[in-house]
Amino acid sequence: MEQKWPQQIWIVRHGQSEGNVARDAAEAEKQLLIAIAERDVDVPLSELGARQAQALGDWFATLPPEQQPTVVLYSPYVRAQQTAQAVLARLAADSLASVVADERLREKEFGILDRLTAHGIASKYPELHEQRQHVGKFYFRPPGGERWCDVILRLRSVLDTITREYRG
Repeated sequence: MEQKWPQQIWIVRHGQSEGNVARDAAEAEKQLLIAIAERDVDVPLSELGARQAQALGDWFATLPPEQQPTVVLYSPYVRAQQTAQAVLARLAADSLASVVADERLREKEFGILDRLTAHGIASKYPELHEQRQHVGKFYFRPPGGERWCDVILRLRSVLDTITREYRG
């Protein structure tokens, strides 16, 4: 019987981003808006995030060659690309079967709530804030955005690709 899954799967989030830093600062200062100039897709790693990505690449490099990744799937977002590149720099290029930026691995789409803090959502869109409280954040879909259920459907599609294309 053919093996359905890869031998090992590592699921890694990108290193800390400039957006994470800006969000934390905005939340701490009770700001309405996260002060970040770039589109979400263009937000890079912070200095700490770059060190985290480097550390991840270093860790993978310490594994025996047969345990190192041979396939790298990552989000096309800049911070995810930077994290993937830090890992790829530490792996033997001839051992890689596939390196793919996959749009399905992108961040959750927040629609009209993009860049707003929790305080900003409650202030600017009190009816949406109340609706989110009522249905819960897992099922709430902001206008122009996604529910967490939608994100899970994207990720199930990625898992289908992994089982189809990278089994064994």
